[in-house]
Amino acid sequence: MLYNIFFDNFEYDECNAKGSCSVPPSISALQEVLLICLRQLAFYILKLREFGINCKDAEDRVINSLATIITTTDYSDEQLLNVVSKVYSGIESARKKYIDVCKERNIECKELKLGLNITPQMNLSQIMALGEKAFLHKYKKTSQEQKNMTDILLSVIKSTALNSAKLASYSIRSPEAILSILNSLDILNHTKIPLTKCKTQIKELAHMDMLLSEKLAKILVERFGPVIYKEVSHSTTKGKAILVSGDNLLDLKGVLDLTEEKEIDVYTHGELIVAHAFEIFSHYKSLKGHFGTCNENCILDFATFPGSILLTQNSNTNTEYLYRGRLFTTAKMPPQGVISVDSDNLKEVVESAENARGFAKGQSRASEFVGYDNKKLSDKLREIGEKFKSEEIKHIFILGLSAARRGQKEYFQKLISKLPDNCYVISFSFESVRKNFMHINLGNSRPLILEILKQLFEAIPLDSKRVVFFLARCDVSSISNMINLIEKGVKNIYLTQCPPNIINPAILTSLDSIYNIKTTSQPEKDLEEILK
Repeated sequence: MLYNIFFDNFEYDECNAKGSCSVPPSISALQEVLLICLRQLAFYILKLREFGINCKDAEDRVINSLATIITTTDYSDEQLLNVVSKVYSGIESARKKYIDVCKERNIECKELKLGLNITPQMNLSQIMALGEKAFLHKYKKTSQEQKNMTDILLSVIKSTALNSAKLASYSIRSPEAILSILNSLDILNHTKIPLTKCKTQIKELAHMDMLLSEKLAKILVERFGPVIYKEVSHSTTKGKAILVSGDNLLDLKGVLDLTEEKEIDVYTHGELIVAHAFEIFSHYKSLKGHFGTCNENCILDFATFPGSILLTQNSNTNTEYLYRGRLFTTAKMPPQGVISVDSDNLKEVVESAENARGFAKGQSRASEFVGYDNKKLSDKLREIGEKFKSEEIKHIFILGLSAARRGQKEYFQKLISKLPDNCYVISFSFESVRKNFMHINLGNSRPLILEILKQLFEAIPLDSKRVVFFLARCDVSSISNMINLIEKGVKNIYLTQCPPNIINPAILTSLDSIYNIKTTSQPEKDLEEILK
């Protein structure tokens, strides 16, 4: 949003900023081509693994490619062709190696018949035409239920791959998760997948995804110290500045290390507000506060920031080319117009900030608090658990991650205002002045939120119909999170209305019929259903 507008009155996400929540047809077609190629590559990797052959490079290519198509949408034609050609080259290499080994060992090869006939002479339009054709073929040959279940599986595959990529940025490889992703991709090579098999694979992969998030939470505390309760400034000060956006704390630390002895202020953006909740970052005098109000990489925030901007790796990086020349990224494939830098060498980002105009004057804004006092929080959760068991608290409402959309906030404000006094709300997204309400601000950090929920799960019976979860944010991990809650016994889960580019509306039908996951409607209607 424009930073001269008061952030409590105007809230924007990436869809509002762009004016559209749809995915361009060219991107959809290319993603279809990539996914077909990736599942073929997974098939040959698994065959080679059966022979005991190391396929680490090819496996990492699968994970990185999946993470790329999740986090990057501003491709150039050259980048698109490069991604497809590398993956397709990997298929040809793995296939040849597999055939050679079969011949050496006198074993009959089991080649994959389904595929795309891509040749080096093909241009981008021809490749995309293949993607569109494959997409239509898939949807004509399978039932709606089958399509929805495979789309749910694909969503969980992407979430697990993204968490694997995030762990890899801390030099941690997850062989079990990678194998689970490969097996899941291989399932998609079959046109008719038994729904029971698909559902089982979804369950197993979602559980693996949760384990990766738990591992991430542990790594964050080990690297950046314990979580603390900290006031975060939204004000700006006169001078040179750098904005760090995304969720990668290592990249932020790299910028702070370089600016500690310089007259450059550093501001976090988006989900990186959670950095202020880690003890180690409280020691950096150059870390001034948090800029903007978007929970995602909002292009309007970028357009009003007068310094260099770093988009951290494995983060959503829609840029719309508004800020060429001072936009940098550590992503493996930078969006068009964004300068690629290495996480170990961020000097170019600092030099750009020194040459930028910076803030001509500062602006004073209200601050907010992030993090928590661990002892106070643990005591409070135990107290809530005791009151729930004695039925002094009849219902517990848990509000998950937030996308900070205006309509979404209005829904929850109305819902909360109508709650009886014997209900209690634990919110990771919205605040309220109600007495029976606790807000824990972790800036949409899923790993840290999972750690809090683990404590809560010890205090209350999750399988009680008196426990209600609301997922207020739709992203690549939403479905995976809901599946895990279902497997833990949660009976009541509501998902807010999602942009169609995140979750296909048709999938919501399967989420309801198979997993009993409901979509929010009207606050009064939903509350009546919950409390009856």
